[in-house]
Amino acid sequence: MSAAQDLLHSLLGTEDGSRVDPEPAPVRAYAWARVSSDGQAERGDSIHEQLRQIRAYAEKSGIEVVGEFSEIASAFQKEERRVEFHRMLAQAKTDPGVTAILVHDFSRFSRDSLLARTLIRDLGKVGIKVMSVTDPRTDTGSSADVYIEAFVHAKNEAHSRDIAFHTIKGCQANAQTRDPETGWCYTNGGQPLWGYRTEQLQRGLDKRGRPILKSIWVLDDTVVAGRPTHEWIRHCLVEMAARGASLNELRDFCEETRLPARRKAHWGCSTWNALLQPYVLLKYCGHGVWNVHTKTGAIRPSSEWVVVENAHPAIITPEEARAIVEARRQRTRQVFFQPGGRSRSSPYLLSGGLFKCGRCGANMTGLRVPRGTYYVCGSLPYRRGRGCGTGVYVPVELAEREAIAGLRGLVGHCSDPKGFTRKVNEEIARLWQASARREPAAEGKVEEVDAKIASIRKAIEDGLADASWANSRLRELSVERQRLTRPVTPAGKPPQITVDEAMTYRRDVERLFQHGTMAERKQLMRAWIAEMKLAPERREIEIIYRVPEPFMNKMVAGAGFEPATFGL
Repeated sequence: MSAAQDLLHSLLGTEDGSRVDPEPAPVRAYAWARVSSDGQAERGDSIHEQLRQIRAYAEKSGIEVVGEFSEIASAFQKEERRVEFHRMLAQAKTDPGVTAILVHDFSRFSRDSLLARTLIRDLGKVGIKVMSVTDPRTDTGSSADVYIEAFVHAKNEAHSRDIAFHTIKGCQANAQTRDPETGWCYTNGGQPLWGYRTEQLQRGLDKRGRPILKSIWVLDDTVVAGRPTHEWIRHCLVEMAARGASLNELRDFCEETRLPARRKAHWGCSTWNALLQPYVLLKYCGHGVWNVHTKTGAIRPSSEWVVVENAHPAIITPEEARAIVEARRQRTRQVFFQPGGRSRSSPYLLSGGLFKCGRCGANMTGLRVPRGTYYVCGSLPYRRGRGCGTGVYVPVELAEREAIAGLRGLVGHCSDPKGFTRKVNEEIARLWQASARREPAAEGKVEEVDAKIASIRKAIEDGLADASWANSRLRELSVERQRLTRPVTPAGKPPQITVDEAMTYRRDVERLFQHGTMAERKQLMRAWIAEMKLAPERREIEIIYRVPEPFMNKMVAGAGFEPATFGL
């Protein structure tokens, strides 16, 4: 034994000369499971199955799973929609005891290869390793790991793109396939147009023995106000729109006739504007129209649309559709008001859902009238106040000035950097404790689970052939519901900000106030304002401020500080 080894042995040994090696710290991990859609959740690659395999792997490897997270969301979409995923990441970073995140495979983490590798390396910098139960191990420290890691993530992204490509091809083919019995084309899901209803048809069984369901559109013969629904839409299109009726007149006719509104309790101009779009009129002519919109909602060039003639029963003729379009072109519109735009370039600082009506919950929208520019409840310009009440006109200058003054007042506390930092950290701790004890968006998820349970039970009552699968799925949904409704124990410590971070943020805020674009100023308002509501009866506006996202590390969101109230 060399002198160095002898010295090391003596340093690690005990009085009797026996060697004592430090015990390795136990690995504590979070488990993460994800499916892309409700349909995938119904198949064998469910969240329940992923978590089962993760637990088995953890038990075999001596890893303690201290938290389980899951969601139904695509891993190749806008990151802000993956709320539960980012909550898990933020909680892992603030829990010093968690050193790993277990996933069934890396595609459950993210299918974007660049983003996945970036997130994994960022977690690695704070001592958290992302471990896959099924993918090849890449922890040998050799140069081969670089190639294996790149290959695994590239494979996941390529697979995702293949799925999207084949899904589009499948939808395109489905939209052009006619049912052998009815002769109508199948639909790709979604709510049918007003005047139609969806009819489901069972067309054989799949490889697992489950019924293959196909959907077609048929005329909605539900009698409303003495006439079938499909006759009402024909009357509105042919007898009114084709003869020059305005959006207001169409809206008012539906309200006065007491026809059920398509979305909300009352009809609006925007609904009729959508129903009179050319691609919608094509559908009313009996044509199937698919691939109209991009993922962002923009309308594609008509050359990219998939149009199938005689795909479902027609309600109007092509000549009547042309008459409707021509009438809209020729109509002379007298604009008595002009609601504010919904785009980021809108000149209204509080538009887009930040400022709401406390009576009906609708967004306050910008309104220009001869006597000035105001914020009003959206029910006023779009539904003539139906569903709310007498409108209150809030001067734009007053509302925006008060909101900005309150925000500047809060940021102004940075003149006492330590005091401001302490106040923000106290608020972060309070919100962290409140949010950590509840499942984010749990109420909405419980409603989704309840809807699935009701749907399966109805299918059983209607004679679903595979009762065994239905009962198994009901048990899974029951377990999922219990998980969503049970309290969550907070782990780790809440995040904290430093004085330097507070002062940097203050400088950024002042820069945006003075030189920022409208979009940047709107983003700033949304960071600081949790809720801004008009109380029409009291003619007061209440603003509730919160800790902004840069300080919250995108982990929790909620109201903070004292609300500000001012009268009109």
